[in-house]
Amino acid sequence: MRWLSSILSRLHRPIAVRLVRRGDRWVWQFVLGGMLAVAGGAIVALPVFSAEEIIITYGFIERSISVRELADFAAGQGLSNQLKQYAKTLNLSDQDLEDIRQVLGQPVGLPGEHPQVAIAQFLYTVQGETLLNILGEVIQTPSRKPAFAAMRAALILAASDPEAGLTPLNVIQKFPNPSIRIDVRRGVAIAQAVTDTVNRANRAIFLVQNRANPEDTPSEAIYSARQLINDAPPYQFTTQEFTFSPRRIRATLYLPQSPSPQRLLPDRVPVIVISHGLGDDRNSYRDLSEYLVQRGFAVAALDHPGSNSQQIQSLLEGRSPTLIDAQEFLHRPQDVSALIDELQRFAVSDRIWRRRLDLQNVGVIGQSFGGYTALALAGAQPNPANLAAACRSSFLYLNPSLLLQCQARLTSGAMSRLRDDRVKAVFAVNPIGSAVFGPEGYGQIQIPTAVMAGVADTIAPALPEQIQPFSWLSAPERYLILVGDATHFSVIGLPSNGEQSIPVPSTMIGPDPAVAQDYLQVLSYAFFQRYLRDDLDYAAVLSNRYTTEILARSPFVPLDIIRSLSPAALDRALTGATP
Repeated sequence: MRWLSSILSRLHRPIAVRLVRRGDRWVWQFVLGGMLAVAGGAIVALPVFSAEEIIITYGFIERSISVRELADFAAGQGLSNQLKQYAKTLNLSDQDLEDIRQVLGQPVGLPGEHPQVAIAQFLYTVQGETLLNILGEVIQTPSRKPAFAAMRAALILAASDPEAGLTPLNVIQKFPNPSIRIDVRRGVAIAQAVTDTVNRANRAIFLVQNRANPEDTPSEAIYSARQLINDAPPYQFTTQEFTFSPRRIRATLYLPQSPSPQRLLPDRVPVIVISHGLGDDRNSYRDLSEYLVQRGFAVAALDHPGSNSQQIQSLLEGRSPTLIDAQEFLHRPQDVSALIDELQRFAVSDRIWRRRLDLQNVGVIGQSFGGYTALALAGAQPNPANLAAACRSSFLYLNPSLLLQCQARLTSGAMSRLRDDRVKAVFAVNPIGSAVFGPEGYGQIQIPTAVMAGVADTIAPALPEQIQPFSWLSAPERYLILVGDATHFSVIGLPSNGEQSIPVPSTMIGPDPAVAQDYLQVLSYAFFQRYLRDDLDYAAVLSNRYTTEILARSPFVPLDIIRSLSPAALDRALTGATP
């Protein structure tokens, strides 16, 4: 979900709020830049007022900070006497102060020539208003009212400023009231909820890593599997472009091609469909498509018109009022089924592929929103009651993917017909769906399923969106693949021109995405060889011994695979109980 990454990356800064336990009392250290780094946007006219002071409140205790003195500090003029006193009281080190200075002046990159349009469009969506409501719990007007409208104005005004741009300091300065009130008590409560969530996630990750001990996979099988993976790909490939109804879907079909008369194509060629995430398109996984087609699969990568990069551009440019249509959760699986139908029509009319393209033996790879798509096609049943309960939570900020899931409008009739029996195995990467499906929905899947999670994913966090849903699966053949330090964007390739339509901060992509992309290529290839071609020689690649000894490498280590996890075992780990 590239569209949201620039803003959400600010929500997860570790310097936002620091709590230090001294004796029997909590001493809060409130870092101004980090606390306001959750902001990021713009407007079109100058405000009547601009903020002159920040009032920090904790119950009946109030302290104020001059915005002018804060701006002087951010500009490198040192601390005023007042700020020196606060720094001493809060025991801020020189490094803390330097971190604050950098955060105050750090710009948030926004796409397009008119960033104020992009931020305004987003802030008027359901997702934008949800984030403003969260901010309003902490950032208030002088009269202690949630600063919903004021924050929206400040964000848009800051993005409209061609000189200073969208920085936390400029958002403060553009706040259309003389004072900004910060409710530290509420901020501390949010910080504590975040801390508790991080601790629970760490326990779950430790549980998975502890269970992923190398199995008794024979050395001969590991060696043989390594040879299979390292062999040069046997095929070349051609591509064909498709555009078809009902939603004017565009797709690219990659077909293996024999490099010489001596090497014949297989009699039956399984098909793998790739479903992209929100804000991406069919070219986001070109390298993966080429890797798989050169190894004998037909690969079809499609655009989902209601949630691809073009849809996000339409939103940011003011041509669409919503992030996605509420029916997109219905349309996406239907897009894939329509694509398979189209490929059947193609195969009937093509003399080479008429009897060779195996469209009753389809695999699906999906990332993020595409992961939801894959799981729905596999048989996961949407659960309207579970979704409604999850979306009533006041802690949506702990799982940003809920901002998307809570847009779904689930009707039992249409949503119950999303499974496609032609899909025989799915590989879901950073999938979302915990709220949409719930335990009962995931339990309906009975085909081979692989779930790949990134430890550093802050958009679809591993615990609520992959680890816990994996514990709900009952499919006999299932895998949870946990990638150390991988983010939500680590497996997504760049477009052919090297430019992203929606910029993502490098910290959100991760240190070396090529390694994570290699993991996806190797593991998805082995998975579909095993379950679409029934080739048992590739089973060893899906073993923890293979990933640990052969595949895993820095910076994305460890790389762990487990085959089962019960809800009871996970619950014990999350509560700290002895197994």
